[in-house]
Amino acid sequence: MLNLQKQLDLISKELSVKDIDGIDYFARYVEMDAYDGCNLDCIMCPLGKSIYKGGGPIPQKLFKKIVDELAEYSDWIYQVCLSRNGEPLLNKNIASMIKQLKDVGIKRVNFSTNATALTEKKAHELLESGLDEIRFSIDGVTKETFEKVRQGVEYERVLKNCLKFIEIREKYKDAKTQVQIRFVEQKANSHEVQIWKNFWLTKVRKTDVVASKKMHSWSNELDGLKNKSTDPKFVSDRSNIHPCISPFSSLEILYDGTVPLCGSDYLRTVTFGNVYKNTLKEIWNSKEFKKVRDLHKSGNRNQIDACIGCKIWDKDIKTVHYNK
Repeated sequence: MLNLQKQLDLISKELSVKDIDGIDYFARYVEMDAYDGCNLDCIMCPLGKSIYKGGGPIPQKLFKKIVDELAEYSDWIYQVCLSRNGEPLLNKNIASMIKQLKDVGIKRVNFSTNATALTEKKAHELLESGLDEIRFSIDGVTKETFEKVRQGVEYERVLKNCLKFIEIREKYKDAKTQVQIRFVEQKANSHEVQIWKNFWLTKVRKTDVVASKKMHSWSNELDGLKNKSTDPKFVSDRSNIHPCISPFSSLEILYDGTVPLCGSDYLRTVTFGNVYKNTLKEIWNSKEFKKVRDLHKSGNRNQIDACIGCKIWDKDIKTVHYNK
């Protein structure tokens, strides 16, 4: 294992700052809910429609406040993602939201989608909005496997919607929207990775992305453990003290303005403030956020329950890009 300082140096290099304290300026990545809630019940997700009802679309007044504040940091921010705890295409204003972000100078705007609500009309709106990347979550290449993983929709519908979007994109000479096809590898579908890869590599541009990633455990909350700090299962994981990039790089914003620890902390075990009450800059440099960073910098990340045993950044579940 690399020592702590080398890990911090790697994070600094990834974020293009001289040293780790350079991140005090602002987040490089911002991720927010366009819509809180989903229309599917994917077997690996703790926020499926039968479990979590969701709060619906982010209020436009709140979104405008966020956009106005992000404008100040548009040259600094690498990316704004409009998907967090739900399906973004369920927000009827998604194309307008993308345009608002592009109008204030955000360099890269993207989101992940299950493509169930991707109509031809919506495809045109997205391509005309300035969207930089759309990520299609397609966890199988046969009807049986796909519908076992992504429950609540027919495979044929999703496949048709994705291929139609790719077809429509070709009609826009200036369309720069990149398509990413994503596959979450798990027990139910791992046998299809190779044929899935071969199929999608023939459907997209060379500049698009076809990628898979092994499933992570949502900070191990999927194991149903109430207290990871005392459960013996996690004793061995306490040696995993390397700092995570997330508290140094990313700002997560939920539909109600809450800013949680990270994308994996879906239970909101740690929060840093609310955009209704605080500015994004105040939240980013809050004592609560700095405390989390200090624990990661000092090798004491396991004092945070949600960080114990979390392996989302570990090499064994890193994203594999097949066309790079």
